Amino acid sequence: MGQPGLKTGFKTVLKKPLVVGGIGLSALLGLWSATHSAEQPWDQWGLWILSGLGLVIWRWRRRYQVSPEQRPALTPEVLQTAIANGEKLLARRRAQAPDLALEDLAQELQALQQPAPQPQALNGIVLGEKRSGKTSLLDLLPSQLTPGEEEKPLILNWQVVAAETPPETMAQSMADAHWVLVLTTGDLTSAQWQVLEFLQTHHHHWQLLFNKQDIYPIGDRQTLWDQLQHQVNQLGNPNPVIPISAAPQAIQIRRYLADGQWENDQETPPPDLGNLISQLQQRAAEQWESLVLGQQWRRCQAINQEVEERWRENRRTLALPLVEQAQWLAAGTALVNPVANLDLLTAIAINGQLVWDLGELYHQKISLSQAQTVAKEMGAILIKLGMVELSTQALGALLKSQPLTYLAGGALQGLSAAYLTRIAGLSLITFLESQSPDLSEPQWDWQKLTAVVKQTFEQNQRRAVLQGFFQRARQQLSPASV
Repeated sequence: MGQPGLKTGFKTVLKKPLVVGGIGLSALLGLWSATHSAEQPWDQWGLWILSGLGLVIWRWRRRYQVSPEQRPALTPEVLQTAIANGEKLLARRRAQAPDLALEDLAQELQALQQPAPQPQALNGIVLGEKRSGKTSLLDLLPSQLTPGEEEKPLILNWQVVAAETPPETMAQSMADAHWVLVLTTGDLTSAQWQVLEFLQTHHHHWQLLFNKQDIYPIGDRQTLWDQLQHQVNQLGNPNPVIPISAAPQAIQIRRYLADGQWENDQETPPPDLGNLISQLQQRAAEQWESLVLGQQWRRCQAINQEVEERWRENRRTLALPLVEQAQWLAAGTALVNPVANLDLLTAIAINGQLVWDLGELYHQKISLSQAQTVAKEMGAILIKLGMVELSTQALGALLKSQPLTYLAGGALQGLSAAYLTRIAGLSLITFLESQSPDLSEPQWDWQKLTAVVKQTFEQNQRRAVLQGFFQRARQQLSPASV
């Protein structure tokens, strides 16, 4: 196992008892020195205090570490509750958006209420980090099992998933899996622990496999197995860790010849999967109802996510014309308004109305006074982040390369007003999408809104996006339009 690189940071420091003790002791000694001028014989027993204090803090941290949340066991009643909640969500979104197409998802939820028959095929995932032996294991896994003597063979469909896969992609690829075989070649890393927590949270049937155990001495194998089993027990998984060697390394052997001489040679032992196959056989025969139940629960959660995604797409489709309307109104006002202070008041009024309109669309109660406050705060964010100057420079460069021949003095001002209004509108859409439409009013987090504005601005500063906006502006602000 490779030695990890050095890391610094507060969390890393807290893991080092002596460092923690030294910092604490230094603070205490500094306070003592400020109040006592006489020298104290710290050098004789200071190290003992340092070590003791560090160990106390370390033990305190270990004692109060948060244990993984133990979710209730998945039962048919839990599934029915999840289905009922999904139907309530469907009803709420239908009421908020009557034109939203959700019939197919409603039918899927109804189908989940019916008892599932015994499957003719089970889907399995081989999950592991790079060089953990995923492909080697996949080649050894059976393609079918026989649950009972008189039953038809059960087809097994295996798929490999890399542990480095982004969480959303991983969730989608494993939603229909009945069980997951997780490979590790040593003590669990933080990333592997998070993956196991994810599997446990989403009611996956998963089995931890300690692969490449043959590269360790026998004593170290047992130590690592004990540690892995302890971690699995912490997560509440009832399946013992299975040590395997999917692709054993060659070993040195002494081969004796007919004349009594001997020679050294290498031999590769056969793969060893332990009792993995028998465990899969037993679970396919005895636990298929539980395997299917987990798959149904995950499908129910996926339906809920699809409902929310369709609702957000529907709202965004209706919200974008409101932003377009506001941005060209801001541009036209800036073109014809000769007073700078009135430009500012008009921009706040236009953006305030946009905030209010978007709040109505996303079913967030926002008063007109709150909308004006948000508009002012949005303007302050744009100024604070330097976006007024940046947008003016970028649009000015485009204006020079493709000049607008009308109202040359106010063209840049109008373009900037439209562009900044668009940034504000798109940012508000993204922010409101992150809010639950079931809240009575949005929870305004200015720090989060600032981050959204910054990200939106960066996305819309790409040259292709700017040029597209510029071309639309030429059409909207041409003399025939104003």
